[in-house]
Amino acid sequence: MAPVVEKLNPRKPSALSVKRDVQRGNQRGWTVAINEVTLDEVRNDAANFGLATEVLYQINAGKEASIYLAHWKEFPLILKAYRFWQSAQAKKGKGFFAPGRMQAIAAREYDLLLSCFKAGMNVPTPVGRVGNYLTMRYLGDLTKPAPQLRNVHLDKPDIVLDEILDDYLIMYRDVHYVHGDLSAYNVLWWEGRAWIIDLPQACQVGPWSDMKQVVSILRRDIVNLLQYFKKYGIRRDPDEITNVFLSEYLPRNMRNYDEIFEGCLNE
Repeated sequence: MAPVVEKLNPRKPSALSVKRDVQRGNQRGWTVAINEVTLDEVRNDAANFGLATEVLYQINAGKEASIYLAHWKEFPLILKAYRFWQSAQAKKGKGFFAPGRMQAIAAREYDLLLSCFKAGMNVPTPVGRVGNYLTMRYLGDLTKPAPQLRNVHLDKPDIVLDEILDDYLIMYRDVHYVHGDLSAYNVLWWEGRAWIIDLPQACQVGPWSDMKQVVSILRRDIVNLLQYFKKYGIRRDPDEITNVFLSEYLPRNMRNYDEIFEGCLNE
């Protein structure tokens, strides 16, 4: 299976910008009121963009994206469509037509998924990306997708927690991102393993980052994850875990500013 990945270049026409021009007709500007997308439109886009040979049905929908079960020939895929026709701030039936933003978010998530996958994390393998659509490995069987961690019972929860934290440490230390929304809702359980998903809110960790914000997001993710494991009687110190992460990686220009991180953990 050959992946189709459209390079993001805001200065050049993309598959999405061509579609936008057709839909807005003679109207000018970047905001255009348009109708809610249909399953047939998603199917046509997926086929025309070379992302899937078949789109079966919608699995669920989040604040800015809808998730579909698709196929590339006999291979099942997840097709994620960022809804430029409807944002969290828009009423149903009318949307904020911001294709450039949605295309950028989709490209960012694809690139981050690919980096996490190459670093050795348990994430769905990214397959392709065109416009506001991206495809990735489907986790699940023929009857239903893999369940969220919150909906399963773990036989060895302490081991699973360690595995998730190890994966998150890879994301932080090697890929230089914090997830931003890690919880039992954004971890799937499949084939005896935990898989971290849903990365559009991830925050980069680098020389120009607001490290106070980064540490706050990191600690919040860890607290949310530990909250789920409390039902198994597992109690761990989120500050101690956060400090382990920080000891593994800090941007070079931040290494002499320990007071910043001490202040973050004391707030």
